[in-house]
Amino acid sequence: MRTHTLIILIALFFLTNLVWAEESAEEWFTKGIKSVEEKNYEKAIYCFNKTIALYPDNVSSYSNLGYIYSIKEMWDEAIKAYKKGLAINPNDVRMHHDLGFSLYKKGMHDNAIEEFKKSIALDSRFAPSYHMLGTVYIEKKMFDQVIPILKKALKIEPDSPIIHCNLGQAYKETKKHILAADHYYQAGIIYLNNKNREAALLAYEDIISCSNEIAGIFLTKLYPDEKPSDIKTLSLSEEKDKWYILISKMNVRKSHSINSEIIGNLAEGSEFQIIKEAPNNTPLDSWYLIKTRSGFSGWLCGVYKGIVRYETLSKPNPDKPEKGRDL
Repeated sequence: MRTHTLIILIALFFLTNLVWAEESAEEWFTKGIKSVEEKNYEKAIYCFNKTIALYPDNVSSYSNLGYIYSIKEMWDEAIKAYKKGLAINPNDVRMHHDLGFSLYKKGMHDNAIEEFKKSIALDSRFAPSYHMLGTVYIEKKMFDQVIPILKKALKIEPDSPIIHCNLGQAYKETKKHILAADHYYQAGIIYLNNKNREAALLAYEDIISCSNEIAGIFLTKLYPDEKPSDIKTLSLSEEKDKWYILISKMNVRKSHSINSEIIGNLAEGSEFQIIKEAPNNTPLDSWYLIKTRSGFSGWLCGVYKGIVRYETLSKPNPDKPEKGRDL
């Protein structure tokens, strides 16, 4: 009976010590969180290490250590902390992402890609990993892969101006200037809605590098109290050898008016030169007198209600057959 009582007392002693250890670990963890909030990072590191010493499987402490090391740009230490946490819980979505970010900052792009993909595999709606995966792809010039990734990110976070800007950059690098300008434009609108005019002006510079017409439209958002006709817009280049390509089917008219007689039509992909602009053009509606390779000429509405229907042709093909027909 005495032996049995002694075993029970010993068991209670160890159980009590375990509870005390856990309570002590929790106390150190709480102190660590408070130290982070106070930006006392050295003390926070000490507190989380004390927590781990008492409770080695505390994943949150490893995550917080990685976070602090990231703030201090101690990437090697951050990577070690995140890896230790993931060894305990390999299904931590955020930690895979944070490890990927630290690897990216360390210049280990391929390893970072692996971690971002693991994060997405665990949570297909975790937008930060899509965004960072797109960022790495842009730096590696893997534009065929970055565009679908950033499109998925936008479905999750449609109001992210940074994702719009990155997608704009990807389209610009692949010579899809109208699509690039559209995403820069959307980023600019979001910045304006968020009262960030400085960022909106930077977006305008990106827009103008892709499309003068869309840049003109964005000017009406930057200066809403001005009439479109009073805003100075950037005119098209007057180079005689510059060619353009339609991105949608269009009618060609006798004059620069929607009510004017249709004298022909051109299919998507048709190439043409701009002879002159209509005198009453605005950023929202613009007419151009054009001439095709076959010599067919007429007026075309290149911008209708803010939608640009053509883009610059980087490498004209004089042997390409003309699409569409003349009436």
